Amino acid sequence: MRIIMPLFMLVPLVAPTAIHAQKPAELSDAFFGSDKVLHLEITLGPKELDALRRDPRKYVQATLKDGDKVYTKIGIHVKGAAGSFRGIDDKPGLTLNMNKYKEDKLFYGMDKWHLANSLQDPSYLSELICGDLFRAASVPASRVAHAVVTINGRRRGLYYVKEGFDRHFLKRHFNRTDGNLYDGGFLREVDQPLQILRSKNDVKDRADLKALIAAAREPDAKKRFEKLEKVLDMDKFITDLVLESVTWDWDGYPMNRNNYRIYHNPKTDKLVFIPSGMDQMFGNPGGPLLPGYQGFVANAVINTPEGRKQYFKRMREIHANVFKPEVLVKRLDEVQKRVQPALMEIDKGAGRDYPNQVNRLREAIRQCARSIEQQLKTVKT
Repeated sequence: MRIIMPLFMLVPLVAPTAIHAQKPAELSDAFFGSDKVLHLEITLGPKELDALRRDPRKYVQATLKDGDKVYTKIGIHVKGAAGSFRGIDDKPGLTLNMNKYKEDKLFYGMDKWHLANSLQDPSYLSELICGDLFRAASVPASRVAHAVVTINGRRRGLYYVKEGFDRHFLKRHFNRTDGNLYDGGFLREVDQPLQILRSKNDVKDRADLKALIAAAREPDAKKRFEKLEKVLDMDKFITDLVLESVTWDWDGYPMNRNNYRIYHNPKTDKLVFIPSGMDQMFGNPGGPLLPGYQGFVANAVINTPEGRKQYFKRMREIHANVFKPEVLVKRLDEVQKRVQPALMEIDKGAGRDYPNQVNRLREAIRQCARSIEQQLKTVKT
């Protein structure tokens, strides 16, 4: 059953309470629901620093300090693709794994999380607001907070803290953590050997992905949709297609075969696409409701009569119940109040210009809503 929730319900209003009394889900709810900007200090030894220079993607040990809390022996490596990648001596994006070295610890209820350098999003808010949107429409997406980051005594700037796709994320969205989780990698299609991030007693030899590929290759459109429904969570996938189109996620799976994960939900025996890397959104707020798709599965679904019918039906539901521009703008206003002072502290020029960056996002959201409304009037379904 599809559930579309008002956007405000996705923003916890509780304040952080005593850490020792909370479960991981409660810890993360309190953290992502607060207005706190963290000040994080990362310390790397000379050997670890040199190792990241030579092989940025390989984990090394580090120490993390968050106020009076110190986490030792955590795993850390550099993240980012062509546009956002920076080396460890610059302003690197980072992946942090609290339990990489068998240390039983969590960071605000997470064992894996990311520090995104936001080089392609000077508002630092694109992934936050889009994550809110996707979750409001029951599509799994990471939550976002903010932090000022120092590495080996040198302040590297403002980052956003992004929830990782760890067991706690899977538990929250699927109530199961034992399914296969695949990483779409960089510009990789589902028929390529996607990396398995985690698997526990689930189907072997990528049989779940192979079934998806076989269904998507069915030449008869009616049979194709029926076969895809048996292996793909169609409700979530079509909702994902709609949201990635209206927010113009040109670098996501549907348009570019990039920035996605796939989870095989053992409870339903169906695959769910999870968006990620939503830092370049709303670039074409007046774009067509049905843009050209490069994603193999996206094309397989939309090029069926039933898929197209459900797509535009869902588009109308999203426009009516979720994509509320003034609600989204209000959310941006709230987060700007906590982010701008932290940015001013680091870079006064960027801090003064920050309202312009957020305003670009505000105006794009409003324009997008107007465009959706006008274009839907011409859709005959």
